[in-house]
Amino acid sequence: MIVGNILDYSARDFAYSKNLQIAFNYIHEKGLEGLLALEAGKHIIKEDGEVYLNRSSYVGKEFKDTKIEGHEKWLDIQIVLANEESIGYVDKRKYDDSNITVPYNVEKDKTNYAGELDGIIKTSGGYFVLVYPNDLHQPCIKVNDKVIEKAVIKVKIDF
Repeated sequence: MIVGNILDYSARDFAYSKNLQIAFNYIHEKGLEGLLALEAGKHIIKEDGEVYLNRSSYVGKEFKDTKIEGHEKWLDIQIVLANEESIGYVDKRKYDDSNITVPYNVEKDKTNYAGELDGIIKTSGGYFVLVYPNDLHQPCIKVNDKVIEKAVIKVKIDF
């Protein structure tokens, strides 16, 4: 898992992955204001669909109403564009099959889990969390009642 400000990272930091380079080039081309200006919904970044963005606005949920999730074939770059959100995290290697609450869905590339977290990160405008397959995460946790502006870039693993 990598946590940071979008201004502190660039495509050159991800030489091991063409798809991550494309994602971070897109982030820097658009900038925070450009990402905020995107309409809600899916935006294709790479023509073959291996890099795309989901733009959304919502009020965070109470901790008890959020779910731990993990992916196998795709990475998430979860970017808070405005306001604040907390994201829980845990190393997948600490879990076993008894922690699975919703089995792997191939179409959504998602498994849901229940269990203890390693911690919670509070993110705000301009900060991102890059999650890899061993980084189980619990996004959308409410910090306050303000609307969260967010972009999640989905990146097909190519390394």
